[in-house]
Amino acid sequence: MAGEALIEVTKLDARAIRTMAVLAARPGRLLEAYRAGASGRYATPLKMFVMMTAIFLAVLNFTDVQIYQTVWTTTPGVTPVATADPDGVNVHITGAVEQELWMRQRVEPAADPRIIPALLDAAAKATNERDRQNLAYEAEVVRDQPVITDRLVAWLSNATWLMMPVYAALLMPLFGRRRLFMEHLAFAMWAHAMAFALLLLLALANRLGARLDIWPLLAPYGVYFALAASQYYGVSRWGAAWRCAVHMALYFLLAIVPAGLVATFFAMDVGAYWAFLTA
Repeated sequence: MAGEALIEVTKLDARAIRTMAVLAARPGRLLEAYRAGASGRYATPLKMFVMMTAIFLAVLNFTDVQIYQTVWTTTPGVTPVATADPDGVNVHITGAVEQELWMRQRVEPAADPRIIPALLDAAAKATNERDRQNLAYEAEVVRDQPVITDRLVAWLSNATWLMMPVYAALLMPLFGRRRLFMEHLAFAMWAHAMAFALLLLLALANRLGARLDIWPLLAPYGVYFALAASQYYGVSRWGAAWRCAVHMALYFLLAIVPAGLVATFFAMDVGAYWAFLTA
């Protein structure tokens, strides 16, 4: 029964297609129709959210686009040299650059083959135990980075469900505490469905070699948010625009950043990190 329910809620039927079209063109009208109880022709917010999440994850798997990855590259013709910082924590590698990529195709290998040997060579030549431990641990981090990244991405994908109520709760002080929480939750589901739609387009574009960054998507998403919120909550477009900016900032600071920190903690090798700190 649970399996049949999942298939039903993720099925791309005529109502879902109609909803996606209206959601993209007239988001405020769609949201208002749902709140007024005249949503028989459209898919529910929950169905759209679950369906778009499933399609998004499927497209990522098909295109081999990673939500997030850390990549080490080297400068052509330059031999990478690793040095330990006097603070006992940081490590510097001249002739190499570390990049954080979002919504790009998977880079293999994640680290240039010369990075780890450079770190291990520097560790072997270290003049004190602290620097040796620091460099050796950095080599282990670089070696395990693909595994850590996969765990981080998997955790963040699941965390979307946990962050949804936070997204809705942050709408309350900005768009009215007297409204039912379910009204804010419905808006949050619609907003996430559209966000996944934009990310789908980005994944497909990068699969074709566009090499686009994720950050420019904030502009069209902000416009969508403002237009939809203006009609749904009955505020002016300017009022919706500044509320949108405040909401996005709060959501980033109070939800996305903490979720990323928690995901990183569970993804990393805590035992190895503790051994490094106590060495």
